[in-house]
Amino acid sequence: MISYCVACYRPTYARLLLQELVSKTTAPYEILLWLNVSDAGLDADIAEAIAQGVPLTVVGRTPHNIGMTAYIDLFRASRYPLIAQIDDDVVCISRGLAERAAHVFKRFPQVRQVVADVWQDEYTTGARPPLSQYRVYDASERLYEGPVDGWLSVYHRGILPMLTRLPISAYYPIGATICGALSQRGFKGVLDLGGMKVFHVIGPDYARAFGMLEHEIAKYRRLNRQDIVDWYEASAVKDAHAMTARVEQIRSYFGLRA
Repeated sequence: MISYCVACYRPTYARLLLQELVSKTTAPYEILLWLNVSDAGLDADIAEAIAQGVPLTVVGRTPHNIGMTAYIDLFRASRYPLIAQIDDDVVCISRGLAERAAHVFKRFPQVRQVVADVWQDEYTTGARPPLSQYRVYDASERLYEGPVDGWLSVYHRGILPMLTRLPISAYYPIGATICGALSQRGFKGVLDLGGMKVFHVIGPDYARAFGMLEHEIAKYRRLNRQDIVDWYEASAVKDAHAMTARVEQIRSYFGLRA
């Protein structure tokens, strides 16, 4: 039913995401990966998953980071009616994502993109703006129109030609761009607060908790995002045990959430 497409650059996060996809998916699925990094631990996890029968395919591998460009080949390799673009720094997902997206697409024929809500607290926005920037699309289903992107975006297979024609570069907002393109054609991309949610690791505090702070600073420096570099470098060190406990609480929330 669903093809998960993931361009992997951050092994620490990607290994957690793979575990989540395997343990939380309750519909037929495939995991399609593009490896933008060489990492023995991630390679071992992939080999083990394949040996255990997980429907996982490494579509491509590059010695350097080609970023979002990898999604063109990932989308083309997909086989299922639902195509999910996922950032590799999504480390927790709710159960039943495929079923929820299929329900939304069936009930609302105009909708061709469903984006998961994100975990938000005092340490992270998850990259989603405040709800004040959204308007209700359907109150009963808790669907909203407004700023979305591809932290976890599920696309209807009917728009695959649109996806593969995008002029995608290494750092390109696929989810936001396709949402705008759909609107111009009379279709919709929506944010789902009614059944899809993820923990998208954004912000210096959680990056530090996962041991990824320096990696993220280096990434934003390459992107000439000095504003984010300054933010990450200036962040105060939080109590490590408290942040680890917070991460475990979030993971427990997603583990228990139906």
